[in-house]
Amino acid sequence: MIEIRHLKLIDAVAEVGTLKNAADRLCLTQSALSHQLKELESRLGIKVFHRVNNKLLFTPAGKELRDASKEILEQLQRVENNIQEINQEHLKNYVHGYSQDETTRLNDQANTVSELLHWDSKWQPGSLILEAGCGVGAQTRIIASKNPESTFVSVDLSPASLAKAEESVNELNIEHVMFRLADIQDLPYENDHFDHIFVCFLLEHLSHPSEALLELYRVLKPQGTITVIEGDHGSTYFHPESSAAIKAVNAQVTLQSQTGCDANIGRKLYPLLFDTGYTDIEVSPRQVYVNDSKPQLTEGFIKNTFVAMIKGISEEAIARKIISKEAMQKGIKDLLKTAERGGTFCYTFFKAIARKGDTPDV
Repeated sequence: MIEIRHLKLIDAVAEVGTLKNAADRLCLTQSALSHQLKELESRLGIKVFHRVNNKLLFTPAGKELRDASKEILEQLQRVENNIQEINQEHLKNYVHGYSQDETTRLNDQANTVSELLHWDSKWQPGSLILEAGCGVGAQTRIIASKNPESTFVSVDLSPASLAKAEESVNELNIEHVMFRLADIQDLPYENDHFDHIFVCFLLEHLSHPSEALLELYRVLKPQGTITVIEGDHGSTYFHPESSAAIKAVNAQVTLQSQTGCDANIGRKLYPLLFDTGYTDIEVSPRQVYVNDSKPQLTEGFIKNTFVAMIKGISEEAIARKIISKEAMQKGIKDLLKTAERGGTFCYTFFKAIARKGDTPDV
């Protein structure tokens, strides 16, 4: 009954107050807009406006429509922006997409394993720290809170993700983070600019991670450190054992591999950093072990993080014929069994800390 053109009409009148001004804003004739309004009122069986001194004032029903129109149009704009971003070549490799569900999953993951990954994510007070690929700010909230006397510059390629990140940080009244739109393979900063660099869950989505590490090396000060955290899907094992669950996990590994990316990159952090010139490299595995005595982890990690991630890529994996629909459904069902009584689940993250040496030998 209600079409997008009707919503735009309502929103325009709410902004400018008259049908004539609304018509000008929408690049329509006043007659055409008047016809649309009559059509809308006829379909709904209500009056949207009262006309008072050549102005349009919303009726109670019209106010309800006005508020809904604004919300729906804003949501549609966000969807359009996200789709445009996804169509940009440099963002296509993010297999999980940019939906609200993915934002929720990333925040659940960050909160659930924050102490495991970030008990040592601390830098000297007064440091200038680059967070490369901040996404929706799931990790930003944590590391910035742990380092209140440092300044963070958090960069990402996605304007929509940056907006969510800034909103997320503002909710905590964190004021020492600056968000910037930037490509980590072509950063708008001079050589030797940052004291430290932080990278989390980014390299697995890059087809050329070494190039990114070289660019990060360039902007890092001599003797500055880089901290890199990545997962490794090959480290996944669980009870009850299930070949279907393993196939579901491997479907994501294959999907990322088809885009030139690597879901098993965690195990490769040492050679990646070594080959791009970093020194004093230390890599520590951070294992998540979950059983039914840890309800926070069964919900937060198994269900809301890991299984949610596999669900999120399932349609794409099925469409590319990496796995059948039946096999994926069985795999997800069996993964969820690991969160039930008697089940266990293991996954390993890898955290590398390295220092900038001399000129990289590449």
